[in-house]
Amino acid sequence: MRYVALTAATLSSAFLLTLGSPALPTASSTDADGNSANKTTNITKLTTSKVLLASQAKTPKTAATNDAAPVQQPEAPQPNMITVAPGDTLSSIAEANGTTFKRLFDANETVKDPNVIYPADQLRIPTADEQLADRPLPAAAPAVVAPAPVVAAAPAPVRIPATSNAPAVADGSVWDRLAQCEAGGNWAINTGNGFYGGLQFTQSSWQAVGGSGMPNQASREEQVLRGQMLQARQGWGAWPACSAKLGLY
Repeated sequence: MRYVALTAATLSSAFLLTLGSPALPTASSTDADGNSANKTTNITKLTTSKVLLASQAKTPKTAATNDAAPVQQPEAPQPNMITVAPGDTLSSIAEANGTTFKRLFDANETVKDPNVIYPADQLRIPTADEQLADRPLPAAAPAVVAPAPVVAAAPAPVRIPATSNAPAVADGSVWDRLAQCEAGGNWAINTGNGFYGGLQFTQSSWQAVGGSGMPNQASREEQVLRGQMLQARQGWGAWPACSAKLGLY
């Protein structure tokens, strides 16, 4: 009976230890063989070990100790700085660095006017994803327009026919009629088509018969004289259409 009573008391103490309550003292006795007390002690130790293991399992893991190596923060990127060279503009610098002159202006508050930068100035190139405060561009000063100078119109040139020592034209009516047909009777005509004067000389045919200068600038008498020389060489065929119309050949 005493063995059964001791076993029941031991189990009650183990149950209380499992619930986290302080262990109750148990009676200690021995049987004739001295085994009951040892068995009770062994059961108590086993139960206590289980309680400790259960308590450790429920205890959360603590954070890493202060002796852990500190996390190294990444270094901030160095700003991209450039030096203004002679002849540089904000637009050319922006184009060379893959940005816009407005972003370059916004990133550099020392630049007061985007049209005015100086050699040796230091400018920061903003990154592509950098958020920049929008800076208003300076208002353009009104352009001062100087009045155009009044230039007096040059007088129209007066054409003075070149004088020549050509003799009076014999049979002038023929050459006057030819000039009327070729040039409307205008001995000073120059329409820009490569034919000049009343008899519509080319420059090469005029020079071939000794003419100098421009045919249309020569007098009527000289043009007739050069025409007679040309007719002596080529015949009336030098003026084919009008010669035929006038019945000269």
